[in-house]
Amino acid sequence: MKHSFIKSGLVVAGAVMLFGSCNVTSHTEKAAGVDFSSYKTFAWVSNNTTKKVDRADNDIVDNNIKNSISEELVKKGWTEVDNNPDVRLDCNVAVKKSSIREPDPVYGYPYPQYLYGRRGVYSIWYPGTLMGYHSYNVPFKEGELTVNMLETNKLIWQGWAQGEINNGNITTKEATAQVKSIFKKFDYPG
Repeated sequence: MKHSFIKSGLVVAGAVMLFGSCNVTSHTEKAAGVDFSSYKTFAWVSNNTTKKVDRADNDIVDNNIKNSISEELVKKGWTEVDNNPDVRLDCNVAVKKSSIREPDPVYGYPYPQYLYGRRGVYSIWYPGTLMGYHSYNVPFKEGELTVNMLETNKLIWQGWAQGEINNGNITTKEATAQVKSIFKKFDYPG
């Protein structure tokens, strides 16, 4: 029983280290026929006062995400304005539970082989043979950040990124990594 508990603990620790090193995956999609050369300014869609029910309401993280997105657009030559922007931005954050199937090899008992030589008998231990695999689910939480670019209520560009998060809510550090991953693929200078 003790061996099983230690083995399970090592497997979970290994899975955490493996998932902790996973990269953020990001994607972008542009509406057909949209000419981004005419867009140079942006503004944020005004916030609704409705409470978000799918996650904890966290204004600090929301503002940090918006600031990070604004910084990335300014680096690309865009300008943030208060009135009459060319495009409006909106972002959404979602956290969902997911799991990954992990295999664990199962071996038979090790066995010795005896060799006879000039100095006597030597024993060499060989590992057991691979009997098969025992697989199990490792749960984790995945965060998704979606950035929408709108022109007169029409979606013209969307970027989204997904990655594993360490706790129930997405942190500023994780969101910033997702924003940078999205805007690496945004090739439309202002």
